[in-house]
Amino acid sequence: MMRKVLRLAAVAIAAVVAWGIGTADAQVMDRILSAKKIKIGFIPSPPGTIKDSKSGELSGFYVDSVRLVFKQVNVEVEFVETTWAAFAAGLASGQFDLSIAGTFATVTRAAAVEFTKPISYLGYSAIIKKGDTRFKELADLNRDGIKIAVIQGGASVDYAKENFPKAQLVTLAGGNLLAPFVEVSAGRADVGIEDAWQARRYAKEQQGVTDLFDGRPYNVLPIGWSVKRGNDDLLKFMNTAIDWLMINDRFQKIAAGYGETGRYLAKIEYVPLGGPGEEKK
Repeated sequence: MMRKVLRLAAVAIAAVVAWGIGTADAQVMDRILSAKKIKIGFIPSPPGTIKDSKSGELSGFYVDSVRLVFKQVNVEVEFVETTWAAFAAGLASGQFDLSIAGTFATVTRAAAVEFTKPISYLGYSAIIKKGDTRFKELADLNRDGIKIAVIQGGASVDYAKENFPKAQLVTLAGGNLLAPFVEVSAGRADVGIEDAWQARRYAKEQQGVTDLFDGRPYNVLPIGWSVKRGNDDLLKFMNTAIDWLMINDRFQKIAAGYGETGRYLAKIEYVPLGGPGEEKK
């Protein structure tokens, strides 16, 4: 009996030690604050993240916002470029600690990374050739013989598989969100799907195409930044930082410097705390 008790006690102690080690290893913010440096993954996606094609310099309201956050705690930011298909692996492998890719928070992705609270909301649209009368509503995309171009790793892929099973998906690698639309312009696809802001931007700049759902985006989803699963201390820090950015419109003011974003905010409505009556003495 005594041996059994001792054995159980040893197991319990080992579990506590293991838990303690795991907890210590999970303190990512301690490492970041100590080193005064953080690596942040990004994907070029104007106007949130803009990469100058000549100098490689980064700007955009995501970039400016995250720089402002870490300036408050005297932490230097180093940016690491990634893609939609690889950002989750980059977090898991420690290539970077935080991803500021404007990522649609979906159930599938939440199994691979942990999302911050939403920073904005955005929907999808589609680019077609001007004069193509086959498409008027979303259901029209679900047809045999239709080629739909999407970005590998993007949330549009899962949605297209679920809602347009009759169509043929043309899956494109890389991080260029305009690539599906280029496929339409080149005649290699009938429809190109990406976020509504990118579609509107492309339709304005390119002749011969139409933004099919201009002003009425579908599949509107929250957009969040992300961390490796289990990095709860960094996640809590970023959620607090996002609240700080949203209060008094810091995030809004930064974004305003980059013009129209096509994104939406969920505004907080403030109501008085407490009620009428005399103060208690």
